[in-house]
Amino acid sequence: MKEPPKIGALVHSLAGRDSGGYYLVVGYAGPRTVLVANGENRPLKNPKKKNLRHLQLHHDGPAPLAERIRQRKARDEEIARAIREMVGVEPTGGEREGNKPDV
Repeated sequence: MKEPPKIGALVHSLAGRDSGGYYLVVGYAGPRTVLVANGENRPLKNPKKKNLRHLQLHHDGPAPLAERIRQRKARDEEIARAIREMVGVEPTGGEREGNKPDV
């Protein structure tokens, strides 16, 4: 990834315990790190810090939701619903949530 994704962008985790999961970018934690949440096991109050090398950027999320995230007015239900609509399936987590690794 050349530039960091925008707030509200849909990303797919490629590494770590949460690999295979879809998230929305909700903040920045440094030049190569972003904060992601999915509204379920990673709520907005406790976002996951992810290295950009461990993420695959898909596309920007809905502009109104991105603005609500920036203003800190978004709710976890909105995040989860947006991910379901963009992906078309329930968001999945890593091995902790009972998923098999892709090895």
